[in-house]
Amino acid sequence: MNLTEIKSGEWVVIDTGILVYANQQKCQECIQLLKRCAQRDVQGIVPMPVVADLVHTLMLIEARENNWVEPGTAARTLSDKPDLVRRLSRYENQIREFMGIGLRLEPATPVDVLEAMAFQRELGLFTNDALLLAIARRLNCSAIASATRALMSIKGFVVYQPSEMEG
Repeated sequence: MNLTEIKSGEWVVIDTGILVYANQQKCQECIQLLKRCAQRDVQGIVPMPVVADLVHTLMLIEARENNWVEPGTAARTLSDKPDLVRRLSRYENQIREFMGIGLRLEPATPVDVLEAMAFQRELGLFTNDALLLAIARRLNCSAIASATRALMSIKGFVVYQPSEMEG
């Protein structure tokens, strides 16, 4: 289903890709979803592992935009050059803006981690995707906003995606 099909008042767990696409102005539907969340038309939930992934991703994007790193080695280069990490600043402002939207930030619990491992074993998902599902299940939230193809056909969840991801 498309992101535009999320009903008013619906609770939806939001994945990293949606946040990055909105932040980078790459997808109008993602931008609109976050606007709807800010206006409380949609109740957005962001698991803390997604927040951590967003911070990491925005740091790497900023370093690439500054031409400090190559795309394939950005994380390794930054880990070897803490002076570059200290010089990053745009991502901090972006994260502060993100925190001000009014999304519900949801921690991952030990039970979520165990549930995530069951999702990994059953569905072959990566850790953050499995944690997203585990947290959504704990919250009795069946709606997921994600651009991750691996989540598109998970039973028990309705996955909303940007239209350019459909098909």
